[in-house]
Amino acid sequence: MKVRYVVLVALAAAVSLSSVAAAGPAGAKQRVALTVTIAPSGKGVLTPLRDGALKRDSGTFIGSNPPSTPADKTVVREGQTVEIYHNVWTFTGKGGSLVIREQTEAVELGHDLDHNGFQDGIAIGKWKVVRGTGDYAGIAGGGRSAHFYQGSRWVARFEGFLTVP
Repeated sequence: MKVRYVVLVALAAAVSLSSVAAAGPAGAKQRVALTVTIAPSGKGVLTPLRDGALKRDSGTFIGSNPPSTPADKTVVREGQTVEIYHNVWTFTGKGGSLVIREQTEAVELGHDLDHNGFQDGIAIGKWKVVRGTGDYAGIAGGGRSAHFYQGSRWVARFEGFLTVP
């Protein structure tokens, strides 16, 4: 009986240790927001929403497609026209650069509130990190985004979780 007990305890210990070893050093997840003015300024601020390795940073925010780029695809969902865009954005701050890939779905609001001849609109999307440099090297993660555009003015907020190595 004692031998069985010793074998059972040894087996349980081996399984526990192998699980911990397989997990390896886990990076810490940190919730962040990236608030940007895409047009006209191309500026952004990365703000931690939870304590962690990343600190507040500000810098430039540029995309692969200018604001006037036509949609990659246009669909009609339940009677509403939806424009689908795929962008690659680069935030470059004092801590380095962070490149993210995003897919957005945009709709026009049917208004021109600033009377500039362009329809105002909103978009929501999903994003993920492609790569980073400096303080952002090795970071993984992603989240959701919201955009508001009004002719030559375009603002957005990206929120999500980043895993810092």
